[in-house]
Amino acid sequence: MNGTYVNARSIAGTYTEKTDCTGTMQIMPSGFSTLNFNFVVVNAGKEILLLETDAGTVVGGSMQQ
Repeated sequence: MNGTYVNARSIAGTYTEKTDCTGTMQIMPSGFSTLNFNFVVVNAGKEILLLETDAGTVVGGSMQQ
């Protein structure tokens, strides 16, 4: 967060995935603001590429199984 690694104690969230493997996700790390993302599932379902959609942010990443 702001250039500092944060180890969140708990994270809640929801996601919606369409049949074309794209979707949206909201995560709520304990003690922080809600983060909103668009994502696409790739690599036969073993990886998610995501981009934060909140104003004033530039965050992208991936999650792998």
